[in-house]
Amino acid sequence: MDFRVEVGDKGAGTIPYESLPAFTYLFRELGFDVQPDTENQKVQLCSALHGKRIVISSDYDVQYNTFRKHLLERKVLEYIQTFLSACGAKVILIDEKKESERGDFHVNFSLFEIPGIKEPILELIHNSKSANKKLLDIFHYECTRTGTKFKSNEVVRSANNPFINIQIMYPVITDEDFWKKLGEKYAMSITIGILARFHENSPLSVLSLVPIEIFSNMFVHSENTGLNLEPAMQKEKRLPEKKKFLLKKPTITKRKEAEVFLDYHIFIEELEERNKIKLIGNLHIKNIGTEILRNPVICLRSSPSESIKISGQILPPNVAETLGVIKNEETKGWKYMNEEWFEEMERGETWICPIQSKNINPRQTESLTNLQISVLQPEENSNIRVEAFVFFKEQDLEISSSNQISLLLTKKQ
Repeated sequence: MDFRVEVGDKGAGTIPYESLPAFTYLFRELGFDVQPDTENQKVQLCSALHGKRIVISSDYDVQYNTFRKHLLERKVLEYIQTFLSACGAKVILIDEKKESERGDFHVNFSLFEIPGIKEPILELIHNSKSANKKLLDIFHYECTRTGTKFKSNEVVRSANNPFINIQIMYPVITDEDFWKKLGEKYAMSITIGILARFHENSPLSVLSLVPIEIFSNMFVHSENTGLNLEPAMQKEKRLPEKKKFLLKKPTITKRKEAEVFLDYHIFIEELEERNKIKLIGNLHIKNIGTEILRNPVICLRSSPSESIKISGQILPPNVAETLGVIKNEETKGWKYMNEEWFEEMERGETWICPIQSKNINPRQTESLTNLQISVLQPEENSNIRVEAFVFFKEQDLEISSSNQISLLLTKKQ
């Protein structure tokens, strides 16, 4: 069973009944007044200003009528009424002073063209109940944006309803220029300040003031249901061909690439006849491409071959298979690739491969750890060197290590 969603007198799509609690909670947090109607299977959404009465009028207590711009003043007030009404408030524009007019907020406005001043001035008069820090900050920001000097005065005045008096004075210009340069901006600025007064403690509730049609960019518009909750990405199928290129994802170049490097420590044991040299290290294979690399084969090339022995957590091929059978499970790790691995090592090459199939994903590093390299008969003035190469046969890729192990043994003087 689906529930209709209505904003004011407009339909805005449907939601499943089981989503009603979450939907209600979400839109209440966004500032909406949510009214589920299970009998009629609908949900009514109202803005945070729904039911608020805002009274706006000219300020009839202000004198200096010689410079008063009544027609422009009225036009500003009418724009404020339009803006606030669109946010869901009940806005009452009155033409005369009515102290008894009931409202949640009163705004009195006056506009003067003053000869001799060089810049516009906006003066805000309020009592302690009517203004908050957010309202004052907004007015100050908006005045700065329009090049208007801002003054704020708090007065001690008893009033049944919160109020603000706004008085704007500006240099002599034509009425047309005033409206183009300042009038409409003032109407918007005053409206924003009033909204801030109602929403200082619940900033997210401002979302409820914006007509829901504004959010249509996030959904697919349907003439029958208003807003259809179909994923917006489906729009691509209905776009004209000449516009589809705008939604194409950037082409990602596929790369098969890896980085190979060694880290190691040298241990020297001093003996009477000769020194014993041993290295403990790791070989790291990092996938820096975009494709999965499969089943690396490692070749360690050493010289002089007769002086170097390489061992570690590497199993002979037959031992790896036997262990897997005994344990009745797959043996993981590394093994010598060929049965004649010992003879190959004596010739200066050690070939190593994974015991089981091994994949290296992009940005992943696989390591052959605890490599033990022993220098059996170190000769004076000799250069000990170990290089590493990694092959990926399936990807036809070969990488040499970015560094190598190199020791220069010199004769004592």
